[in-house]
Amino acid sequence: MPNLDNQKNRLTSSEITSLWAQYIQDTMSVCISEYVLAKVKDSEVYSLFEFTLELAEKHLHVLRDIFKAEKLDLPIGFTDKGVNLDAPPF
Repeated sequence: MPNLDNQKNRLTSSEITSLWAQYIQDTMSVCISEYVLAKVKDSEVYSLFEFTLELAEKHLHVLRDIFKAEKLDLPIGFTDKGVNLDAPPF
């Protein structure tokens, strides 16, 4: 029987898929939050989206560390090119 104590546990494909999806969702959340913060006038809504942006950026930092540790390529998520902060609010 092999000694599993010395072997690194690899992520399963479903775990990688979940991390990948979370990365995409968090990059989208950053774009949406930055747009709302550029447009919103209500201070309570502004505070909510400030928190949302901060949380998404923290998630992305952790996710990048996991992908790097697992020697996996980063997903191509949403970027600042995916949102026009000058677009009028709807």
